[in-house]
Amino acid sequence: MLICYLDESGNTGRRLDDPDQPIHLIAAVLVREDWVRVMSDRLDALAAAAPTTRPLVEYRGQEIFGGTGPWRDVQPHVRIREYAKALSVLSEVDAAVAYASISKLRLAAMGGHLPPNPHLCALQFLTEAIQIWIAGQLHPLCRRVMLVADENHEQEKYAYDLICDMQTIGRPVMDSIKPTVRLDNFVDAIYFTKSDQNRGVQLADLVAFIIRRAAWVMDQPSITRSDKAVRRLLERHVSPQICSFVPYGPKPR
Repeated sequence: MLICYLDESGNTGRRLDDPDQPIHLIAAVLVREDWVRVMSDRLDALAAAAPTTRPLVEYRGQEIFGGTGPWRDVQPHVRIREYAKALSVLSEVDAAVAYASISKLRLAAMGGHLPPNPHLCALQFLTEAIQIWIAGQLHPLCRRVMLVADENHEQEKYAYDLICDMQTIGRPVMDSIKPTVRLDNFVDAIYFTKSDQNRGVQLADLVAFIIRRAAWVMDQPSITRSDKAVRRLLERHVSPQICSFVPYGPKPR
């Protein structure tokens, strides 16, 4: 079985007009069950050796990139090096990466009294894409998947209901977008855990941040040194592992 770790980046709830967070993105890191312990042990070892100002309990992309939390006063080149070390675990455990991103402006343009929740839209698109990819796998340990996500009490009930419905008859988040894929290869619904207690969710956080940040960099008129570092992290460690993605949905009418 595959364990699919989920985390998000750019979440502003139902607010769709934040100029600093125009994209809501959910990333998935899929790891075969026989590689999960290797992944956790490897990240534990890297965290224990990290040159942080206090013990590193949890990997967070925003903190490493911004030099905050335990990474405060750590030089930028050192932070980028440690980010790369953590992302290198993806290839070490042969993890697959998938993601779905939602343009909040496109979502708002669809109208309606209450625009759909961008988190649920991204989750719907992502799980459909994962189902299609899994259905084509030949290895017996890659034919089933279980979802594990970071705790988010605001979203948990809605996400659980969405996955359950998509496992039975399919349920559109938006009336204009009909799911065409039933989640036949998904085991149970979705499990929620504390991110500081789960290295897989932390790895998904690192992936989600880099993908969303790299997309932001592409839209900028000039490229800074940090922007170049983000693109290198994406190209060297994340892109080779990507198996499926849904960019900037929903499509405008």
